[in-house]
Parts: sequence; C-alpha cells; structure tokens
Amino acid sequence: MEDDLQHETRIISEDEKYKSDNTLLFRHYIQGQTRLNEIQESIRYAQHIQKALFPDENNLRNILSESFLFAIPKEDLTGDFAWVTRSGHKVIVAVADCTGHGIPGAMMSILGLSLLNQVVLEERCYEPSFILRRIDEKMKHSFEHSSVSSPLAYDGMDISVCCIDYSTGKISFAGAMRPAWIVSGDSIHELKGSRYPIGGLRLEGPRLYAGTEIEFQPGSMLYLFTDGYTDQFGGLHEKKISRGRLKKLVQMINHLPMKEQKEQLLEFFVLWKGAQVQTDDVTLMGVRL
Repeated sequence: MEDDLQHETRIISEDEKYKSDNTLLFRHYIQGQTRLNEIQESIRYAQHIQKALFPDENNLRNILSESFLFAIPKEDLTGDFAWVTRSGHKVIVAVADCTGHGIPGAMMSILGLSLLNQVVLEERCYEPSFILRRIDEKMKHSFEHSSVSSPLAYDGMDISVCCIDYSTGKISFAGAMRPAWIVSGDSIHELKGSRYPIGGLRLEGPRLYAGTEIEFQPGSMLYLFTDGYTDQFGGLHEKKISRGRLKKLVQMINHLPMKEQKEQLLEFFVLWKGAQVQTDDVTLMGVRL
C-alpha cells in the first residue's frame, strides 16, 4: 500500500514537472513570437517610409509622360531606388543599386537618396559626372570613421545618372559601375559607366567619373537598370538572364507603348526565374525620348 502511494506521488510530481516545463516552453514561445511580430511590424513601417521617400512610376510619369518603372525587391526592404527631377528644360533621372538588400541595403539606399537630393536639389548640380563625384566625396565623408578592415569600408552604391536636355536634344551621362542604353529599333547605343562605385573600398586615387554627351533621336528609348535583372538565374540551364538577353529583348519591344514594354519585361523575368530564388533587388526604368 505504501509503495503504491509513493509510486502515485512520484507520478504526480513528474506530471507537475512536465506541466511546469511545458508552461516555461510556452512562455518562451510567446515571447519569441512577440519579438518576431515587433520586428515584422518595424520592417513594414520601414517599408512604408521607403515607399514615401522614393519616387515611383506615378512621379516619373508626372515629369516624363511616356515612361515606365518597376521594382521587384528581393525582400521587404530594398537597396535599389530610382530618382527623377526636372529643372527648366532639363530632366535628371537616376537608377541606383546600394550595397546589400533587405535592412542593410535599405539603410544605404536612404543615404544614397539623401546625398543625391543634396547635390542636385540643394547644390543645383546637373552635370552627371560632377554629381557622381560630389556624391562619392560625401559618402566618403559619411564613413570617415571606418577603418579599411571594417565591413563599412566596402559599403557603396552603383548608379547611372542621365541629364536629358530637351532644348538641345542631348543626353549627358555618367555611371558608377552601371550603364545606360539608348535604343531605337535594332540599334543600341551603350553608354558605359566608370569601373568603380560610389563609396566602397578605395584602392585608387581621386575618382573622376567620366561623362558622355550625345544627341538623341526623338522617339528612341532610354533604359536604366540595376544588375538584379540581368543577374537573375533561371531558364532551362539555370543561367543568368545576362545583358545580352536583355539587349535582344529591348530591341524587340522598344517600339511598343510603355505599358506593354513593362509587361513583357516583367513577364520575361518571372518566366526566366521560375522556381529559382530571386538573386537580388531589381529596378528597371524606361523613358521615351
């Protein structure tokens, strides 16, 4: 009888221990979910801030009626951004790709946007090569406290900037690791950017971003894009889309209305990607000149 009572007491004690352990596990689970929800809510709010700060397709069309813009973030937040402004008969457009994606990329993109606003809107600089030089100087100053061994020493931005002057019929261009394409029918004129980014690790002397100025043919298309589109893996052999395939695509569609061009570029990207994980943030802008 006494043994039975001891056995039952031991069972009750073990049950209470299990209940206590389960309660503790449940409490930790609830705390973890609460933290996760707080993080997700913060990310959603940061996403709203990004959308409010970055020009979208409507902003672009208010200045350039025949144009399109699409962005496909890899995560909720993006390191890419597009930018546009008008000053008299000049329109300045830019597409930028900041280091990383997600939260780190988003922080860099806010810095890049702020520096672009300072140089163009406050300093009233409209020459693309000088714009890039000033942004590079300002970004270098922003990270002056970082040592070469710090990860911050590698943070920077790839960007293409164009100034479209409708009074002269000319485009001025400068790029940091990014090109611009002017397409008319089967003809593609590639404006090549400099081989170093804005910011990032510096192994060379003072950076002078080469500028190019050319006349444009009315009705031709200007394309600016980040490398997230061309670097996307997929297709039958799991290869990158590549610049070559994108060139062939815009050669086929550049005569189409803006909406149809955008739809075909998006459809091609989605079909090529298939079930593959998205490689990077994607931004692509098209403007009818």
